[in-house]
Amino acid sequence: MSLSPRVIALLGFGEAGSAIARGLCAEGGWRGPTRPGDNAPRRVIAIDTALDKDARGTTLGKEARRLDVAIESHYTSALGEADLVICAVQGEHALEAAEAAAPLLKKGVHYLDLCTVTGKMSDEDRALIEAAGGHYIDIAVMGGFFKHGIKAPMLVAGEDVEAAVAWMNASGFDARVLGPKPGSASSVKMIRSVLIKGVEALGVEAYVTAERQGILKEVMECMGDVDKVGFANFVGTLVQTHTVHAYRRWEEMGLVGKTLRETGVDPLMTETTERSLRRSIDAGIAPADGKVPSLEEALRILSEKVIRGR
Repeated sequence: MSLSPRVIALLGFGEAGSAIARGLCAEGGWRGPTRPGDNAPRRVIAIDTALDKDARGTTLGKEARRLDVAIESHYTSALGEADLVICAVQGEHALEAAEAAAPLLKKGVHYLDLCTVTGKMSDEDRALIEAAGGHYIDIAVMGGFFKHGIKAPMLVAGEDVEAAVAWMNASGFDARVLGPKPGSASSVKMIRSVLIKGVEALGVEAYVTAERQGILKEVMECMGDVDKVGFANFVGTLVQTHTVHAYRRWEEMGLVGKTLRETGVDPLMTETTERSLRRSIDAGIAPADGKVPSLEEALRILSEKVIRGR
């Protein structure tokens, strides 16, 4: 099945929705109701409940009208004209959007869910859309719209995912097929955030401390070992060697905490790291032979003996 929507509906016209609208207008020629050779009008419509309610709402309304995007503040029957819906509301409002949109959708509509949600939340959204006869597509946005616009990298999962990705890339997006399982893209993003947002929080502690000590440049330059192997492989190595070196690293983090306190920095993340290392020590996972296990074996040990419960 190929996608050739004539009417696209954007749910949410904040940073994500407006960036997608600008990209569609620039990359896909969606500005205005028609383009040469069209047999039927092509339109982009939008719904944003914040429309004209405050300064932000006024701004997004002006941007929509500048792009010839018909925008409303509430869900109307016009949504039933959409062949493709892109939901770009904040994650905590994803279910509300699906609940409001589902009764109005036409049968067979493709519903692209860009919201940052958990796998379970994605399942809840999907159930509503599929009950209404729509095709639910789970999308994880892996980069910022502020920097990348419509080119923000996206992972796409769900049935008929190849057709959705083909249309997206032809229309200016940067999308990649993840697989046929809805919810898996959302889960990948959430698990990635464990690392990325954790590194962000650690970076605040580390770089503020380094700046106060006048050694920020030197600290940043000493990250070359990460650059050589790549971040994903570097984290994998840390997990493997964790089973052997948790005790030594725990002792070091105690001194790291003292370093931060001496610099006037509250070691919030450092203390949590210290507790995490202590948990592994107390679980007695250090191998008797001192050999570093494979990543697969290390994860099995950690799952069974340290991070228990499912």
